[in-house]
Amino acid sequence: MKQPERGKALGSAAVVIVLAVALALGSCATGTMLKWNEADTAALLNSDAGRQKFNAVRIQTYGPVAEQAFGYFLYRDGIEVVTGGGAYVVNLGKLTLVEVMADYDRVRKSKMYSTGSGLVVREILSGSYVAGYTAADDNLDVGIWDMTPAGKDQGTVLQMVYNDSRGQHDGGSYRGRSHSGD
Repeated sequence: MKQPERGKALGSAAVVIVLAVALALGSCATGTMLKWNEADTAALLNSDAGRQKFNAVRIQTYGPVAEQAFGYFLYRDGIEVVTGGGAYVVNLGKLTLVEVMADYDRVRKSKMYSTGSGLVVREILSGSYVAGYTAADDNLDVGIWDMTPAGKDQGTVLQMVYNDSRGQHDGGSYRGRSHSGD
């Protein structure tokens, strides 16, 4: 009985794996990170935009740090938001920026967190118009990417990713990141 040639079998398997990886990488959608401007929170809260209701989601970091950081994305109707795996996301319905600030305080108090910062608010620009706002703990960098597929007739698809930068501030190596941006 003739033994199958092991080298040829391994070589064929390697070729199949390489082709599968190349196909997967080639089919990945590419996106563009949207520009943002840091907003004057007090002025924004007293403006029409601060009183306007937006669709809102809350994200929470995960990992080895006892107290997690929170961030929010408030976005206009007609926008689909994708967060990907790993991020703990809660859809909050329609909220104003004032209501988001209250939710942040409520969640931190309910978890008995003693750290955290006031929310840093940024307006997210899609072209020349404001697509929404991020509001996040000072230690949480939130990025919004336009992932709208080519040829999509209506609506915009935005992907929200975050980076927990607490490990960078104290010289530690922990750098939590949502898998949605990987």
